[in-house]
Amino acid sequence: MTKIAYFQPFSGCSGDMTLGALADAGLDLEELRKGLRKLNLGGYSIEEETVRRGAFQCTRVRVVLDEPGGPSGRVTENGHSHEHAHSHSHAHSHATETKASPGEAHRSLGSIIELIDSSDLPAGAVKNAKAVFTRLGEAEARVHGVDIEEVHFHEVGAVDSIVDIVGSCLALELLDIDEVYCAPITVGTGFVEGAHGRMPLPAPATAELLKGFPIEQVDSGAELTTPTGAALLTTLAVNFGPMPPVTISSMGLGAGDERHGATPNALRVFLADRVEEKDTGRDTVLLLETNIDDMSSEWIGHLMDRLFENGALDVYVTPILMKKTRPAHKLSILGPLDRERELADTLFTESTTLGVRRTEIERIVLERETMEIETPWGPIRIKIARRGGERVGASPEYEDLKRVAEAAGLPIKEVHRQALELYHRSVD
Repeated sequence: MTKIAYFQPFSGCSGDMTLGALADAGLDLEELRKGLRKLNLGGYSIEEETVRRGAFQCTRVRVVLDEPGGPSGRVTENGHSHEHAHSHSHAHSHATETKASPGEAHRSLGSIIELIDSSDLPAGAVKNAKAVFTRLGEAEARVHGVDIEEVHFHEVGAVDSIVDIVGSCLALELLDIDEVYCAPITVGTGFVEGAHGRMPLPAPATAELLKGFPIEQVDSGAELTTPTGAALLTTLAVNFGPMPPVTISSMGLGAGDERHGATPNALRVFLADRVEEKDTGRDTVLLLETNIDDMSSEWIGHLMDRLFENGALDVYVTPILMKKTRPAHKLSILGPLDRERELADTLFTESTTLGVRRTEIERIVLERETMEIETPWGPIRIKIARRGGERVGASPEYEDLKRVAEAAGLPIKEVHRQALELYHRSVD
């Protein structure tokens, strides 16, 4: 059984909101504190309290620093306050640093990675925490136009971010989470004042981290998703979109700062078991369709080849009659959700269409596997379909049949027949 965590950042996300949501969903915070002691890091404590955000009871988790300044998150090193409970230590290079005091301590990204590596934390938590920090560092480096080796974190903010990021990754291990899923990430609007001037929201590093991921911007006048929150979700989630078929075991709400507004400032997480199909599998794919009545039929074969080269799972053409009884072709393309841009671009560049219809559809597929058999003319792959573990069909790969038939000078139907005979002998 695959156990998942499904995050719903309807009011954004930050590191402390992530910890709060997981704690509210059942994470034992004392076990988390015990695990984090394996890091060579001190000068902080983790506090938990039950609060209300709007109509909901939530758990608020804060990283409290022992040094002056108390609870983290009052002011970032860039000089502005986040709307969430704590600073996510916007990294900066020494080259772009402004108004830093001469004696101010910093941690380099390399030293943070070394700190994580030298701990006795579970391998999964170490791997994920390093990936999140590396992604955060890469985003900051791109924003500031420096090499990643030059990215440094102010000491106070670094402790905060380390606890948030390593703590979140460790929490997923303690909860035995196999996969993370996420709904589209909500970001705010407005501006924040910092040492580098007035900056629009989402903050530059947050915007960089969210490139390529689904987001929703709302008129909040506040920062909703912070760099640490964006780094955690975009690094750890294996898929963004609706919740997959699951059986929910628990739910948690992690609180951010108290804020007036229609939407509670909280992050929701569902802990659940994936519903495993015994006989069939389900997945969601993209269906792109367009009607074409002004393109030579000779070009359609080339267009189909290009679509397959760019990731299409299947392409098919249907003859249709359009208005004024004009004959036309309806072109339908099935593809992975993450190949939408490439497939749409191919349609626009290789055909005469002016628009494309898109639909996300769920399909049911049999279990599949491939085995290779040896024939007198060379190897041929056989696609095998199973239902409930039982074989229900087998089909030789067309490209292999074509290659063998051409090389041997045989009709393709004869190669097909003999390939199936050899397959059945090998498995019966």
